[in-house]
Amino acid sequence: MRDEPVAASLMKLGIPTMIGMLISALYNAIDAYFVSGLGMSQMGAVSVVFPIVQIVIGLGMMFGAGASSYISRLLGKGDNAEANRTASTALFASIFVGAVIIAGIMVFLDPVLMSLGATDTILPYARAYAQIYVTGSIINVFTVTMNNLLTAQGATRFTMISMLTGSIINIILDPIMIYALDWGIEGAAIATVISLGVNMALYIGYIATKQEVQAHPPEVGQGETG
Repeated sequence: MRDEPVAASLMKLGIPTMIGMLISALYNAIDAYFVSGLGMSQMGAVSVVFPIVQIVIGLGMMFGAGASSYISRLLGKGDNAEANRTASTALFASIFVGAVIIAGIMVFLDPVLMSLGATDTILPYARAYAQIYVTGSIINVFTVTMNNLLTAQGATRFTMISMLTGSIINIILDPIMIYALDWGIEGAAIATVISLGVNMALYIGYIATKQEVQAHPPEVGQGETG
């Protein structure tokens, strides 16, 4: 934004971010679509667990969005070292707090699900779905935090592609694990956690690649003779 027109920069950064947020919201919609074929109770279970997952995602947004504003200003004035420290602090803090919140939810899982509207018929399915998905949503904390941190660095296209990849994998795996393997609602949760894991792997690969480039920058004039 320092070197380009403001309007062009906002479009370049904003559109991929909006698409990425839309894709992130599709995970539960995808599960609900495929699970709906199992029955009303299973469909209700996905709806009951949805607010819990949104709370966990909110943790990632809290740390990621808060840090991204500060990181953008640091990068603007060229303080890359402090920007890296801020990103690391935000990422590890979000994972730690997320793990504590998820552990607390899992300890009181049945009361939490019932307070969110789970009936006697829905509760067994909601419990089975939440035990896998909510536990695995620590990955969601990582990916949402990383999404915000990389957006602050201008890597909006990569974050969009990464989230789209995870969503496509979820669409592919859901019918296989729910119906072909006959895993039912647990299959939907496993498919979603796997897709989130792929998303996380892409982010880790991106970070590792950037660190490798920074550690071994190309030598100027390499291969030239005087």
